[in-house]
Amino acid sequence: MRARRATGRRSWTAALAAALLGVAFSTPVAGTSFPIFAGDPIDPGTGRPYTILPGLPLLLPQPTGQFSPPIVDASKHGDIDLVVRAGHVMGGPSIPPPVATPPTAVAGGVQLVAGSEIPFTVIASDGDPATPYGHPLPGPEMDGIPVLVGAFADLDGDGVIGPTNADPTGDVDNARELQESNFLVGRQIAIFQNGVASGTIAVAKGAPASAGGLRVILTAAAYVGPFDPTYFLGLVPDGPALTTALPVFPGLDPYRIIEGRARGGAILPTVRLGVDLEPAFDPPVNDPVLGTPFALPTDGSSPTIDRATVYSGALSRFRFVRPSSAADFPVGTAVPLYRGAGGVLFEPLTMVDVPDDGPGGTRLVRLVPMDLLDNVTDPPPGAMVTLVARPGLVIASPDLDGDPSRETIAVTQAAGVDVALDDAGGTGDSGVGSTLSVLMNGGIADTLAIHFVPGTSSSSQPAIRLAEIVGRPTTFVLRCPTPRKVVAVVADPGGDVTRVSVAVSLDGAPLNTFELQPGVAPPGMVLPPGQVFTGVVTAAPRTEGLLAFSLVAEDAAGYRSDPVVRSLPAVLGTPPVVPSLSLTPTTVGAGAPEPLTVAAPVIDDCGATRVMAEVDRGRGFHRLMRLWDNGSRGDAVAGDGVFGAQAPVRLRAPGTYRLRVVARNALGRTGASEPVTLQAIAR
Repeated sequence: MRARRATGRRSWTAALAAALLGVAFSTPVAGTSFPIFAGDPIDPGTGRPYTILPGLPLLLPQPTGQFSPPIVDASKHGDIDLVVRAGHVMGGPSIPPPVATPPTAVAGGVQLVAGSEIPFTVIASDGDPATPYGHPLPGPEMDGIPVLVGAFADLDGDGVIGPTNADPTGDVDNARELQESNFLVGRQIAIFQNGVASGTIAVAKGAPASAGGLRVILTAAAYVGPFDPTYFLGLVPDGPALTTALPVFPGLDPYRIIEGRARGGAILPTVRLGVDLEPAFDPPVNDPVLGTPFALPTDGSSPTIDRATVYSGALSRFRFVRPSSAADFPVGTAVPLYRGAGGVLFEPLTMVDVPDDGPGGTRLVRLVPMDLLDNVTDPPPGAMVTLVARPGLVIASPDLDGDPSRETIAVTQAAGVDVALDDAGGTGDSGVGSTLSVLMNGGIADTLAIHFVPGTSSSSQPAIRLAEIVGRPTTFVLRCPTPRKVVAVVADPGGDVTRVSVAVSLDGAPLNTFELQPGVAPPGMVLPPGQVFTGVVTAAPRTEGLLAFSLVAEDAAGYRSDPVVRSLPAVLGTPPVVPSLSLTPTTVGAGAPEPLTVAAPVIDDCGATRVMAEVDRGRGFHRLMRLWDNGSRGDAVAGDGVFGAQAPVRLRAPGTYRLRVVARNALGRTGASEPVTLQAIAR
């Protein structure tokens, strides 16, 4: 993202994270000049060109190091530095436009599952504003520099990657549309040679060919600079980042982006790529100053990116799904989304309530064909699946054989089939639950957990108005289980709710149940009107998966609420989170040691074992001081989760320095804060 001076046009922009990775293939001589930076504005703090996305103004963090909001310098705008095209493009005097007809591929690829890959070409550009895409830079200066090509998917089919209010649903589905910009669906490294890098990229997401497939866009990003053996072992170029247009603003710190800090060795096009995506801030939508700058079109009108269409692979199994709801969609968490027939967007269905009210009152569930990567696909002719219901449950429809516990069904299209489920026997005699299994190729392809609920009068039944895990954790760490408190608020016409039960499941398989007791709001929580119930999660899963909590309230008359489900992933371990960082003072004198106090909260279920402050003096981050949570050595309060320290710091030259805090937990995982700025001035 080479930058150019603005022509007086004012616009704001913002974004989230894309990963930028570089690894040495050959080693350019240190000090080699890079024409791609010619004329770029220079950051006086680092002496390097600014990183600016093409067409956007310069975005800088606040003094805290956070983009909350970004500081916008409208006098500088990014020009075109990198252009990616779908297909293998021959070198020439000009850069071609995006493809008129997007190429097609099958989800998977030769190194994943049976599929095909999308060819691409990345071209270095001089950013000449007199041309649509600039002129190619065919020189040898960038030889050996790697570029990351990333694919993003238009899951909802609105023709835009990322949140936008310009689609038919307006702002209702913006949280769900973050799935498109937050998560790559494919990535690959290529190496520059004479200003061009080419290769093929495999994409994991697809959609049925009968539904037109899934549209994806291709983007590119690279660090450009010399390879210094003292910087990432000489495996990562020591220079600023360049990118095509992106649906997010990238986190640029290579120490947080490159997995293992490149100590695993050189990453080549034939080697699995480790990249962490880190959001800088949420992309704005209809911001009064910014507008919606990061929502990227998939129609080929964006000059630096290109597009392709990806079809699902061959049938692998059948599974149950439910239509995706934009309401209460979680932000920042990867939720499986499947684009199906007619463009319908599905989510996994692992558990369903069936009324235990005797014959009638059935519940419909959808069964669809999937490929090996869990993309909805077109079934081959003659595709059959067998459903088996355990005691207490009957398959009401389809029923071609008169056996309510077992049914073999022909599935002829990607839309799948609706299956009507009912309880067996009379009212209230089916037990707590049952299961419906999907048999295919001699094995169980999917299992749907059934929870029996009594028939209720909707005018009399209670309703759960709030269900929340206190602290809103994003994961349940298996190796370091931490008690989690659950709070529910129930509205009931009679005001006589007697209990709130919680059924816990992992990937749809029941684990246990427990009950919440009448309680009060936890400190700091504002709750809606209603009866308050609290309790502590007693689940202890042993394997990773999606941990779901289904809450049901019951009143004295026996009426039960509709279930409310809250879920979070159960994982073996996660890195610590360092959400913020404070410095006192933020300006020190250069040349002589001056006292500096650093403080940062650390959030981790497993307990932080080592917390360090690091400073970047121009050669990457290095140790500055260790932080403590013992009430001494500059730490304010012992045991409050905020680590602090005070120590003399010497910065030899005036300038702007970046400082961050890195925490390590008992599992050996590390996490870091966003860098903040420390100013050194001449005294």
